[in-house]
Amino acid sequence: MWHFLKGYVILQAEGMSLARLLRRMSENGVRVRGLREGRAGSIRFETDVKGFFRLHALKHGLPVRIRILERHGFPFLLQRIRKRPVLWIGTAAVLIGLFLFSQRIWLIRFEGIETIDRAELSDLLKEHGIRIGARPKGPVLITAANDLSVRIHDAAWIGLDREGITLKVSVVEALPESEKHAQTVPSDIVADRDGIITNVLVTRGQARVKIGDTVHKGDVLISGTVIRKDASYQTWANGTVCAAVRYEAECELCNTITEAVLTERTGCIRALRIGDLTILRSQPEFERYRITRTETIPVGYGLPTYCDRILTQEVVIRERTVSDEEAEQIALANAREAALDMVPKDAVILNQYGTIHMTNGTKTAVVIVTAEENIGRTEEYPNDG
Repeated sequence: MWHFLKGYVILQAEGMSLARLLRRMSENGVRVRGLREGRAGSIRFETDVKGFFRLHALKHGLPVRIRILERHGFPFLLQRIRKRPVLWIGTAAVLIGLFLFSQRIWLIRFEGIETIDRAELSDLLKEHGIRIGARPKGPVLITAANDLSVRIHDAAWIGLDREGITLKVSVVEALPESEKHAQTVPSDIVADRDGIITNVLVTRGQARVKIGDTVHKGDVLISGTVIRKDASYQTWANGTVCAAVRYEAECELCNTITEAVLTERTGCIRALRIGDLTILRSQPEFERYRITRTETIPVGYGLPTYCDRILTQEVVIRERTVSDEEAEQIALANAREAALDMVPKDAVILNQYGTIHMTNGTKTAVVIVTAEENIGRTEEYPNDG
């Protein structure tokens, strides 16, 4: 970068005393870059503008001829701009436009939202003049954040923070009323499904099961009725009870399958976006396709504006006949996928088992997945009035 700002010249020197010229340049502090030998009796090298103007004195008395091949860098760029006022004015206009563009909001990013309606939040922001293309100042953001925290009842806190052309809306959602209510009403933790207990952690209440017990849906795991030797009382039970839960899925074997096949036809989708917001996007050439590669070119001159070139390959759906062995593998894979889809995302897979059954002359793949998960749910005591 500094080399560009100072400017540099690419030169070609020819003659019988090139070694003496280079030695003089070195002794007088003239920096040489990219030195390479050209045709017989010539060399090519780079030096900065200051060193170039000293060459005339250094080559005095030497049978050497120096010729300028190229000029690069900011000083020469500035010189060309001065000779072309339209280009200078256009460059200035672009820089001013980019500066004005960077002063406004072009992206609004929401964080921490799970249950709050984003559309409602966006409408309230617009009431304060905060929208795409707006230029809100700091006091406006503070006022809007305070107003939104009051008017959005499901939010405990809302913060507005501007980062360049992006406005970050951070939300901390309030504790649901159901959870607040649950901490004041006596209740039990009961089993939500069948399983074998693997872990019990009680933070409030009294455990009714232990590790290794088999439980069924509806059984009490942690009781809100705490019994002591001299007294008993009721509270809202709280804790975690994990169990090994079994999931089973099956799939009939079929020797004719439908599969997606790639063809030789390729296409391209072009898109223009600012940050993660897509502004323009061309239509795909195929009804079904696979993305093979994405090429991104920055076009914003310092702003997060990009042009994406998305290369695609056509996909068609075809039927194919498979052998019995391949049909078994496909059926087992489909059954395994179906069983895994039943498992909650936060569960831990303990083991998987698959087999082929023959039922009424039909082969069926059966897969059993065992997963460890929290099976407890809160059940309030009935209100006796």
